[in-house]
Amino acid sequence: MLARMPGLVLLLMLLLSGSLLAEISHSPLASNRIIMGPAGQLPSPVHPMPPMAVPTSTTTTTTTTARCQKLQRYRKMLKDIDDVEDLYVDVPVHIALEGRQRKRFVLNLNVSTPLTILFSVTVGRKMYYNQTANVLRPAAVPPGPGIAVGSLVLPCALPGQYDLFVQARQAGALKVDALAEHPQQAWPLLNETHRIHIRSHNRVRKRQMVVKWDRSKFDYHAMHYCLVIQRMVSSPFRNPFANFCQAVGAYVEQNHPKATGCYSAGSPLDLVWATPPKRERRLNPRHNLHIVCTGKRRQQVLRRLLPKSSYQLDLYGVHQSRQNLTMLLSSSQVSFNRTQPMALRQQSLNLLKIGGQHGMQVYSFKVPQTEPPPTYMRHLFLPCSGSEIRVNLLRQRNEVIRSDAFYRPTYLRQDGVQPGERYLMRFEPSNEDEAVRAQKVLVAVSSEHLFRDLPELPLNISVFNVRTRCNRATIAWNGSPDERELSYCIIVFNLPQRNRSVVDSTNYCMDFVPKQVMQYKNFQWMTCRERQQSSDNIETETILNLMPGSSYLVYVTANLSMGKPLPYQTLTLHMSSQCLDGSHETYY
Repeated sequence: MLARMPGLVLLLMLLLSGSLLAEISHSPLASNRIIMGPAGQLPSPVHPMPPMAVPTSTTTTTTTTARCQKLQRYRKMLKDIDDVEDLYVDVPVHIALEGRQRKRFVLNLNVSTPLTILFSVTVGRKMYYNQTANVLRPAAVPPGPGIAVGSLVLPCALPGQYDLFVQARQAGALKVDALAEHPQQAWPLLNETHRIHIRSHNRVRKRQMVVKWDRSKFDYHAMHYCLVIQRMVSSPFRNPFANFCQAVGAYVEQNHPKATGCYSAGSPLDLVWATPPKRERRLNPRHNLHIVCTGKRRQQVLRRLLPKSSYQLDLYGVHQSRQNLTMLLSSSQVSFNRTQPMALRQQSLNLLKIGGQHGMQVYSFKVPQTEPPPTYMRHLFLPCSGSEIRVNLLRQRNEVIRSDAFYRPTYLRQDGVQPGERYLMRFEPSNEDEAVRAQKVLVAVSSEHLFRDLPELPLNISVFNVRTRCNRATIAWNGSPDERELSYCIIVFNLPQRNRSVVDSTNYCMDFVPKQVMQYKNFQWMTCRERQQSSDNIETETILNLMPGSSYLVYVTANLSMGKPLPYQTLTLHMSSQCLDGSHETYY
């Protein structure tokens, strides 16, 4: 009987096996059912696909299918166009084409370089990179003598093979010239002196670095920025990249996966150009080279840096109106070891923060080693909002100077300094009420008697209201002791009726250049003139066309012929509304 039912015998043997009994005893009941096939055989186990994997698989399949279709079209073009011509850098090619004839040019590059391909006549063209389906879309070169519409430029061409497919629009001769240069490399401003400072702030505990830089003076409206970060693993460090293209080539080789066929990624240059700017960028600590493009932003937060390491920062400008012409703007070497206070530059105004997320901000300055050696340092402070603050100077954690509270432009002289000494500078509000408004301060440091680019203000920088009429006011102030060529500007702002407080409107850190100050809100009137020759060195000015019942905020600035203006203490004018005729006057 058992011989007639071989399937039942097989089932009994399996059930009696120890391993299967142990597995069944530790499994849920729902999974203990053994389903027999139609012929009495055990089917192969089927594992259900997780539901979350379906969209990812579908997206990947769609992307792979699209890449395969592009690759098929590329291979079809290779089969259809058997007319192949080798193209070499700086070697022009002259050929004759018939109407609608197609031709393939093959160019091989060994190094990263800017690449310009010029055509003598207009042709249809398509370019592929490294025998993949990656279609390159280079920028167009402006037509000119011997340069037809449709000529191409690659700001950074990577090493590899470039397939250029060309189709003639009409019969005739064609000249193709491949140049290892950018068409805008003769731009005259490239040879001009361009000083840009790179500033960095370390947050070692968070493994972060904040990098900031000045705005480019060359076509700043069209300039984007790219930061090349290299970890300095050797000493002495020597920058291996002569230009931005070489850095891009090394970065792509380091990061781009070398896949082929349908699984090849997009264009390798997308790692640099197609990545959108972000406020923070994570760096791969296993790599020594990073490129971060920030667009028009002039600061970047870098994360995941390695402590006790040094980094080389190279800032490049990318000109958007000149076919992405790249130029080196500035370089700096920073040590990511511990938080270094920001170093103040000599003879220039520095806009500083008084407080921040991590407590009170600290800044440093160094006594220069000049001949003759300096014996004192001069400091100029301008609290931006007219808030009352104090400044502390420290040397080796010992307090050297603690100033009195001040709320207007103030000079501070520091005697007894030695060349090469480094001091720390720290600001603090005079009381808790001032902590809300005390946000920023302008600071200038000098070891000379006068600041080179800043005028000298008198000891008494008050502006006085001498006489007020219905629609005019006469003001006076002490003249500057500066013997250099100097002028004064009187700037008037209208105070809104709902806010007559001079404290909320004062801004000693605004840009007092005439073209810029007119753009500020509530600007009313402005005039500039040369200094007056008087024995008592008192300057006066009459402000006309004022409205009765209105209030005004008046700035007086001293201006050198070359340099930045400095403001006196502000003055508030309250015009009387009970003015019957022009003879009504108020004296102060």
